Amino acid sequence: MRLRKLALLLAVVGLVCLPAPVYLPALAEATSPPPQTSQSYRAETVSLANQSDVETIVSRHGRTVSISVHQVSHRYSAGEYRAPNETREALATAMRNGTARTTAAGAQADLRAIARNNTFVHDAYGDREQYYRLSVEENGSLVTARNVTLQRVANTTVERGAYSYERLSPEARETVDRILRNSSGDDFGYRPRVNDAFVDRFPALVEKEGTLHSITAYVHVDGFGVGGAFVVGLGVAGVGAVLILVGGVVYAVARWRE
Repeated sequence: MRLRKLALLLAVVGLVCLPAPVYLPALAEATSPPPQTSQSYRAETVSLANQSDVETIVSRHGRTVSISVHQVSHRYSAGEYRAPNETREALATAMRNGTARTTAAGAQADLRAIARNNTFVHDAYGDREQYYRLSVEENGSLVTARNVTLQRVANTTVERGAYSYERLSPEARETVDRILRNSSGDDFGYRPRVNDAFVDRFPALVEKEGTLHSITAYVHVDGFGVGGAFVVGLGVAGVGAVLILVGGVVYAVARWRE
């Protein structure tokens, strides 16, 4: 009788252990802190008085005030625009000729929306990096594009897009400070957790104590691979299989003795 009870106990414990590769990772995810981002971030000091820094500011952060014509398409906008082909053509024509007109109602609506959200337009894949001051008039039917310098784009980017460190929340300041502390020498930057304050604003310009910092992704960390909890679960499942086998043997011995 004791052997049968032992066999039953071994079988029950084994059955509990078998699905460990499923429930252990779920348990680890439920009890562990939020995962880290897939990228580490690093800060670089930049200045509007330095021409190379001006180019850096525009290339890294200019999207906050500018749009590239290639973005106005079904491929990149995911249905954001009503008439992407006509809208893109109007912008490209204005960049070439200074002005452009369109009679398409969808394009007019697109152009009004673009002008509300962007001060400049450019062609990221053009032969030369030229920015244009964008103006949309006559209810969207008239588009004007005037050449501007990178300095002006950088100035506008900083003026409208840079965050003041002093105005950030204490949690956001801590995230920024951790990046700043890990951005010197051979440091690989700081890899925040996905729920850390201010992470959703990256890449970003932050002005702290009169110094402008450009925070951008520095190293991408692949999130692939088998988790540790899953590996442990496989081991536990293996133990469970052995326990069930031993329980079966013990039960057979008990029956034989009877």
